[in-house]
Amino acid sequence: MIDFWATWCPPCQAPMAHNQKMLEENAEKWGDKVKIVGLSIDSGAQTVTDHINKKGWTKPIHYWRAKSNCSDVYQVRGVPHVMIIDTNGKIVFKGHPANRPDLAKDFNDLLEGKTLEGEGCAPTEKKDGEEEQLEEGFVRKSDDEVAAINK
Repeated sequence: MIDFWATWCPPCQAPMAHNQKMLEENAEKWGDKVKIVGLSIDSGAQTVTDHINKKGWTKPIHYWRAKSNCSDVYQVRGVPHVMIIDTNGKIVFKGHPANRPDLAKDFNDLLEGKTLEGEGCAPTEKKDGEEEQLEEGFVRKSDDEVAAINK
């Protein structure tokens, strides 16, 4: 999962703390099969480093996105915002983390080969046409490939 966030964003703090807790609680079961990447849109890398060290959020992998607010590259219009990527590398959910109240179950389901359903999830049925516009942020390229749209 990629979690777009910022240190200055109050609504981002609880999901980031939850990411840490999930990774701690499921370390034995998930091993290296589940990764959470925090992608910060802060103005500087040191701010992010100081914040995650102070909070003890060391289990997620953290990156700082320099010179971008992520809206053009990833179609992220605000934070917090997550993208869940399945075991085949396909984005299967894109949206606010509150729309996935049980992320640990989602990760377990994906590891079992199940699909995610609900608002923000990648569609699973193909309509007629070679390539069709789907929910915002997704495009179907073939029967078995749904990819994120990157501008």
